[in-house]
Amino acid sequence: MKNTFFILLTSVILCLPAITIFSQNVGDEAYIEVNDIYLPFNREGVIAGVNIPPSGSGGQFNGEGVLFSGGFFLSGIRDSVWTNGVMPNVFVQDYQSGTINIGPEDPRSAIYKLRSDDPPFGQSWLDWIDAVALGADFYDGDGDGIYNPVDLNGNNQWDPDEDKPDILGDETYWCVYNDGVPSDDRRWPMNPLGIEIRQTIFAFETDQLPLSNTIFIRYKIKNTGLVAANLEDVIFGHPYDTDIGNILDNLGGTDTVRNAHYCYGDSTCFYPGMTPLTFLVDFLSGPVSYIPGVSFIDLNGNGVYENGIDTPLDTAYVFAGQLGVRVYVGATNLNMKAGVTYADGIIYQGEPRNPLEARNYLNGLQRNGNIADPCTYQYGEVRGGIDCSSVDPHYWYSGDPVSDIGWINSNSTENHAIMSIKSFNLETNQTKEIMMAYIVGTGSDAISSVTSAKSLSDAIQDFYEDNFGYPIILSTDEHVAELGDFKLEQNYPNPFNPSTKISWQSPVSSWQTLKVYDMLGREVATLVDEYRPAGSYEVEFSAKSGLKSGVYFYTLRAGEFVQTKKMILIK
Repeated sequence: MKNTFFILLTSVILCLPAITIFSQNVGDEAYIEVNDIYLPFNREGVIAGVNIPPSGSGGQFNGEGVLFSGGFFLSGIRDSVWTNGVMPNVFVQDYQSGTINIGPEDPRSAIYKLRSDDPPFGQSWLDWIDAVALGADFYDGDGDGIYNPVDLNGNNQWDPDEDKPDILGDETYWCVYNDGVPSDDRRWPMNPLGIEIRQTIFAFETDQLPLSNTIFIRYKIKNTGLVAANLEDVIFGHPYDTDIGNILDNLGGTDTVRNAHYCYGDSTCFYPGMTPLTFLVDFLSGPVSYIPGVSFIDLNGNGVYENGIDTPLDTAYVFAGQLGVRVYVGATNLNMKAGVTYADGIIYQGEPRNPLEARNYLNGLQRNGNIADPCTYQYGEVRGGIDCSSVDPHYWYSGDPVSDIGWINSNSTENHAIMSIKSFNLETNQTKEIMMAYIVGTGSDAISSVTSAKSLSDAIQDFYEDNFGYPIILSTDEHVAELGDFKLEQNYPNPFNPSTKISWQSPVSSWQTLKVYDMLGREVATLVDEYRPAGSYEVEFSAKSGLKSGVYFYTLRAGEFVQTKKMILIK
């Protein structure tokens, strides 16, 4: 199948018109080669499956293949199931470069490259004007809402009151594409929905783990409203096809704790002289969503979070490097919905052949829509004394191959995978942001490379939540603070009767409130409501005689920081 794909791909490339590479961009395809990782991609959403001489096609680590192709699926419900996306190994290419209004023929519809050591206000910074016209972000130093990279004081260096591009890593690539490919030109015919995706791929140059083994990918998905004001029940999925060692001896797993999926080799996968590798895809952050009963208590029942009216139960964060940290009180970052590992060419598995089969995989089902029962599924085993009926079947092979406990993929094949994020609605001009990381773990053998990949995943998650090493500036507040220094502790004791202590710390001076609510969101106590300097505090909550046993929530507000925790009263 892959030989056929390359023949078709070569034929398509030869038939394409020549694309002029203008000075403000790097054209229709590029590759990032930082540290030991090589990853080619194009301006239409294809990752790895792009042939760029001399290194060729496919993601590589230190010269060894790790990724044949990657991309994405989007799927929703409009009268019937729709699915579109980009996945070259199943011949799905529904997206074209540019925006809805600025199509692929426009020379601005290209890949833009930035480096952290580019000269301030030089050509790449000026070229970013075209990227901004297509929807790229920028640091608005002068606060006028317009990207204008000018050295205001003539000192030949950038100052915080001057504009600059959205530089995330030491090497950053950005492009935008839309689902405007006509229905007749798609493998799965359907009309465009007016979706635009802005993609950023970046990495940091270093020989130090974990960054040396990591590539970051950011998707910003927008519904332009061209077809529907609201695209409902949308699932984002990341399909990928790894080529590790002997590609017929690959195994896969889903890590629900880390919101990750990975592929590794069995004991026979790596030839002498090869480095055992594990390729792990990590959802660092899912889309921000407001969910009644989950992220907030909807006191007026209108289904919309209203600050000052509804009670927040969670807070979502988007870490954006030099652009700051966006804070969404009353919202949550969606986690992984499903993870599947399937073998090409097997009757109940294999590549999806239509929109419904793709959505089945996105929902963690077999291609035909049936559940892969961990107790009976022939390609895996539940080990270590775990009750197979207690294993969630939507996260295929969620056990730990290192300890050999849980649901383990026991049948090595040429594995392919799809991981997805919980569904969301995509309203007109609304953008949903997803941050991912490609991580390569190495070890002395196949299993130790899995341990390495998971350890690196933990470190990369911390690095992301440390805002990629940039100062943590809350975008909704003028205060500069280390977000990690905000802390609301779990009450102790918990459960409690009749009293419990609640402690917290705030790194900034601010008006602070600490309130207690019941399950219906009714306020039952105000413990703090005053201006306090930065510091650590503790108060005692004594349950009133009228309070019944049950679950209660306490919410701390300190400036723009809001967090809620749950406590249990037992009488």
